[in-house]
Amino acid sequence: MTCWDYAWPLCRDYGAVERMLDETRARGFNAVRLDPYPHLLATPLNGVHLDRCEILPEADRRRRIVAGAHTVEIRKAFQRLLGAARDRDIKLWFSGFFVPDSRARRSFVRRPADYVDVWAQTLELARRWGYLDTIVAVDFAHHFPFPPWSHGVTRRLFDRAPQRGLPERWSGEQERAVERYLLEVPRALRALFPQISFGLSAAAGHCEALRQLDTSELDFLDLGVWLDDDPRFRLVSGAGLPVPDALRRRLTAPVHQALLETTGDHWRERIQDQLNRRLAFARLRRLQPVLGEGYLSVAGEPDSPPRRWAAFTEAVVARAVEDGVSVITPTSLARPHTPWLWRQVDWLARLNHLIITGPGR
Repeated sequence: MTCWDYAWPLCRDYGAVERMLDETRARGFNAVRLDPYPHLLATPLNGVHLDRCEILPEADRRRRIVAGAHTVEIRKAFQRLLGAARDRDIKLWFSGFFVPDSRARRSFVRRPADYVDVWAQTLELARRWGYLDTIVAVDFAHHFPFPPWSHGVTRRLFDRAPQRGLPERWSGEQERAVERYLLEVPRALRALFPQISFGLSAAAGHCEALRQLDTSELDFLDLGVWLDDDPRFRLVSGAGLPVPDALRRRLTAPVHQALLETTGDHWRERIQDQLNRRLAFARLRRLQPVLGEGYLSVAGEPDSPPRRWAAFTEAVVARAVEDGVSVITPTSLARPHTPWLWRQVDWLARLNHLIITGPGR
């Protein structure tokens, strides 16, 4: 799986989607994770759908997205994407980021019924156009209920601006309210589209919150496993220095490489331990584990994958394959808008071959 997420209609690197999917196939991928923008595809309550949208993404360093305004005819782009993926036998894995737009439509996705409505309309469009069999799974809200992607829910359930984050401790009433989304949204969507899997994605600290909740209606858990988020790695690499982002990246890039050169085995063990704990949680809850994003960021634009970074990435993927994870990204950086890595056709194809043909495949 390559993770285009919400970049695909915004970044010029994607150009003609047909060409990008041809390149995706050439690198050994057979699936794309992306945000179809369900809140923009759905017709609002006033019954008038305006296809021309002004999307206003916020800066996202990890996804290499810069803030700006992008005008997109979203249904037209979505239909073209579905057709191109179907023609190339590439499956689509949807994840809802609910990116802001000029009409603030994400603010209206607040209740479980709102999520059901926008996703049901999105999938019904695919069915009407004859492309529903191209879609294999839906993560109904990326990193739910954590900000920034659960904008309306943060305000409704926790009565705070998304920029503030969620409280460390939730009240019993808040836990029960979050649980209703985990139960009602996938249950309703599965009744309408039984051939599609419905689940959630969770970042490093989010599984602890999920442990307190009923996840019985979810089909999968998409695990984000980043060494960048390891507190000890952040400490020794200087990632938490109180300096501007640009300076921090210049300072930490050589430190990352030095750490992998000198203590790479230690950091591989730490991320594998993190992965093992989260796999155990997913399996205890009978959820399909998915490794949909990770593993270590790279600063700048190297000519080729840094040697130790490549070895680290290969080790994480190999371990996940050995552990029976069947849906894996070779790395979140393997995407068209990371050109230095997207050019590594043979290296990506080799990792994808391992993922597709590994033990138990």
